[in-house]
Amino acid sequence: MILRNTTKTKIIKTSVNFGKGMSFHLDKSGQPIKTEKGIRTHSYRHDKIEPNFPVLYHPTRFTECQEMNLFLMHRFEGHFSLKKNQIDNEAFSDAYHASQPGKPLDVKSVRSIAKHLKAFLDWLDKDDASYFEVIAAPLSKQSVDDDISRLPVWRYHKHLCERVETKDKSKRISFNSAQERIRAVKAFYIWSHKRGAIDSLPFSLEYKQVRIKSKAKSGVSSLFQLPTSNNRSGGLWKWVSNLSIPNTLKQKEDSPDKGLQPYSPKELKQLLETNTAQKETYKLYLQCALLGGLRSFEISAIDQKDLFNPDEKENEKRIPKLNIVRKGHKPVRLTIARVLMKLLYNHTLTIQNMKRRTKHETNHGMDNSEHPLPLFMNSSGSRISEDTPGNTISIVRKEQRKQGLEILLRTFHDLRATFATYVAKYLIDKGESESSIRQTLMTLMSHESFKTTKRYIDFAKSVSVDAYGAMSEWVKDIYGDVNELLMREAEDATAS
Repeated sequence: MILRNTTKTKIIKTSVNFGKGMSFHLDKSGQPIKTEKGIRTHSYRHDKIEPNFPVLYHPTRFTECQEMNLFLMHRFEGHFSLKKNQIDNEAFSDAYHASQPGKPLDVKSVRSIAKHLKAFLDWLDKDDASYFEVIAAPLSKQSVDDDISRLPVWRYHKHLCERVETKDKSKRISFNSAQERIRAVKAFYIWSHKRGAIDSLPFSLEYKQVRIKSKAKSGVSSLFQLPTSNNRSGGLWKWVSNLSIPNTLKQKEDSPDKGLQPYSPKELKQLLETNTAQKETYKLYLQCALLGGLRSFEISAIDQKDLFNPDEKENEKRIPKLNIVRKGHKPVRLTIARVLMKLLYNHTLTIQNMKRRTKHETNHGMDNSEHPLPLFMNSSGSRISEDTPGNTISIVRKEQRKQGLEILLRTFHDLRATFATYVAKYLIDKGESESSIRQTLMTLMSHESFKTTKRYIDFAKSVSVDAYGAMSEWVKDIYGDVNELLMREAEDATAS
């Protein structure tokens, strides 16, 4: 599947076998067997297939794509890592641990790196920089700064800095986005240097120990402490480079997610009135976050077996719940509002969903516990990716940019903050105690730390009385279900 974009570079999700023990197929005469396209056929002793691995494609820059795709594969497999292996057994030397593979990345992390490299490849194409310029050795230390600034990686660095600084919101990217892009490119250069593709790095790189304050109590003597020749305490080791986006370029809009940032009524109206938000599936993604506090990956994990019609008489006393895995691989039975359950159930009745259900059951069979029927599926009948719901806001911004409208600053995750804030506000106005509000929010949001929940309560206290307006009904709806659930749990605990 090719991800749509307006540039020549594409990210293709394809099946890749990372198996072990590869061997080529030979015919009886010992000659290699080839496919119709002239590719030698092969197989692995042990298969390890990743069905949705991201691969970069550009119609004219094959060499760059080959190198970057190999880099992505090495990151995925752990053959290349910027972090040193942790020493869990002192019996082995540092050299032994350094020779071992690093920690593999999951495909989601590799996909993020691929997006950043895609941006770099797009820039190389637009700047008309050749790959030989990219891998060219940097000039000597005696070279003037002006000469060094002509190297592609530093021209790209300047390009990113300009996009962070620009006042044109249609061209501006956030400080964090620019930093992530340059980090991915920097890692690609380090990998290229390590495997001998380039002779030296065009930027400084030093493995430094960042000092941290010791937690040892003053006055405690280390007289009887055993001496070691390899002391790893006293600070955090990290790679430090001059190739980074300066903090001085940060703008106020660069950190809309920091802290608690729920949508204002104006921003909600701005979002929900877009054409994107009116489309059935995108609208439901937004409703899951706004009416249920669900994260993007949690929405993609919803299964149809958990859904029912709350309007049917037999379901009058049934509390709507979803079985999902929340942050930190934590399986929970999440209580949701009856109005949201009805919206999710109605989605199962759409013609599009029924067609995709047929494809899913054709591929995996009916009632397959290993491949449960998802609520949200792509055109192939497979579960949507974890990022798909969250990408709705990016699509909204593209629409607003195209129409010359004010660009939305809030994120998809901020809808979750909005949900929690409005629930907290409703309960405060209802006269509930803070301990009761805390218990309700921690149940709904699946927070492990009260500190996180407290932020929502504190913010809700500063919201005006009518800020949530028409949302009162669904807040009342979900609170009623949660309150009943908490009472049941208390009764069960007392009975036992």
